[in-house]
Amino acid sequence: MSGSKLGKWMVTGVSLIWMAWAGWDQFGNLSESDIENHSSGSVQERLKDCSGSYKQRYECKENIVIKSTNSTFYAMFGRLAIVVVPPMLLATALHMMTRRRDDDDGPSDDLLQEHHRRHKRRRTSGHF
Repeated sequence: MSGSKLGKWMVTGVSLIWMAWAGWDQFGNLSESDIENHSSGSVQERLKDCSGSYKQRYECKENIVIKSTNSTFYAMFGRLAIVVVPPMLLATALHMMTRRRDDDDGPSDDLLQEHHRRHKRRRTSGHF
C-alpha cells in the first residue's frame, strides 16, 4: 500500500473515530437547558415576567422566544462545528501534503512544454 493511500485510510479512520466520539459527547448528553424553545421551562419562567399592555407583553414574549431560539441555534451550530471541522481540517492538510508531494514528483517543465508544443492546436484558416 502506498504512503498516500495509507495516509488517506488513517485520516479516514481518525476522522470517523473523532466524529463518533465528539458527536456522542456533544449531542448524546443534551440537557433541557441546552435546548431552549418556547415550551422549555426556563423560557416559560422568563415569559411570566412580561407585563404591561397586550402589545408590550406580546413584544416581550416574542423577543424572549427569538433570543432563546437564536441562542439554541448558535449553541448547536458550535457543537456541530466541534464534530465536523477537525476532520475537515485534517483531510485538507493531508490533501495539501499529498498534492505538494505529487507536484514534486511530477514531470519537469521541459517535458510539459514539449508536450504542449506537440499538441498545440493548429489553425486551419487564415482568419484571426
